[in-house]
Amino acid sequence: MAGFRLVRLLAALRPGIGTAELTAAAAIVGPAPLGIASPWAPPHHLASVVWADIFGGVVQPLTRAEAMRVPAVARARHIICSTVARDPLRFYRGGEPLDEPSWLDSTTVGVSSFHRDTWTADDLLFYGWSCWRRVRNTAPDASGRTFPLEVARVPMESWSLEPDTGRVLLTEPDGAGGSRLRPARAGEVILIPGPHEGLLVDGADSVRHAADLHRAARKAAKHPSAYLGLELQPGAAPLKKSSADPTEVTAETLVRDWAAAREGENGGVAYLGAVKAVELGTFSEHLVIEGRNAAAVDIARHASIPADLIDATVAAASLQYSTSKDNDRRAVDYGIGFYMGAISARLSLDDVCPRGQRAAFDLEEWLKTETPAPGQPAAPAPGMVPPAPTAGELPA
Repeated sequence: MAGFRLVRLLAALRPGIGTAELTAAAAIVGPAPLGIASPWAPPHHLASVVWADIFGGVVQPLTRAEAMRVPAVARARHIICSTVARDPLRFYRGGEPLDEPSWLDSTTVGVSSFHRDTWTADDLLFYGWSCWRRVRNTAPDASGRTFPLEVARVPMESWSLEPDTGRVLLTEPDGAGGSRLRPARAGEVILIPGPHEGLLVDGADSVRHAADLHRAARKAAKHPSAYLGLELQPGAAPLKKSSADPTEVTAETLVRDWAAAREGENGGVAYLGAVKAVELGTFSEHLVIEGRNAAAVDIARHASIPADLIDATVAAASLQYSTSKDNDRRAVDYGIGFYMGAISARLSLDDVCPRGQRAAFDLEEWLKTETPAPGQPAAPAPGMVPPAPTAGELPA
């Protein structure tokens, strides 16, 4: 029904649109009335291309590689991912950690839990989703449920969601040198929804704005006189705009040669002759310096971490925290715990955890909080409250 209404809306907005384009747009939205970028809807990275084609304009999807070339994005990513990865995941019963080894820190799949969790947090930051494959499961219990014994993260390029059904599709070799998609089997994957739609969707405009300012700063360092106009001296013969003769001096070749000289090895030295160079303007110091800082603050907001952690200053820069422990706790409480909570909440569901248990990050060592008294539980992940005991069950 939602797809049908969308088709009618698009047909009204763009009367000349074809049936194929309408079908593609409706398929992106899917049968449920969810937004295109909803983390609960099947992700479709071609959505922006289809919508740009329908409504006009040229919009290319932002890629992770493009975003990582922005220093503020790289800094935010490294802080979030390294913090998530170096705080171990543990299973808890109530508030008490279970001491026995578990698959959460197993290395039998050849990849450490640090690298698995690093790239899981990376997936959630940029794409809003992550997927783990259950390499080996336990034997079914009395209720027929199985639990993981070995897990491995599936790279983003190796899986997708089927738009019509929401099934996870895994990429595997087809035996002929190519690849094919197959639906994941029951109990084969753990799909982890992120806390937001992903930086490549929500923060695309801010990331591209920061990239533009970064390029402007690079150009300003290379060409302090950014904008020049070339005028002919009084009495000089006028130039043609262009010519089929490659040896003839024209306005086109003059501008080309000047641009080449500014990029050359002679420090931008050029022969003036009958030409007068007029400076029309340069890069604004406010734009290059303060603008880049403001762009970094926006990146921090999209990444959900305090701006000063990525060396960006805000208006209330005088409010500094006195100790690194305070900064660490603030980073987790107001940002990084957002991603930790998404991971631990998914791993605490009954298809992963036996009933009565939950998964959480152990922050005791990293935050260096006061050492708990003997017998007291370790610090669970922020925001993770031990579940209330059920009737007839004593608290842990």
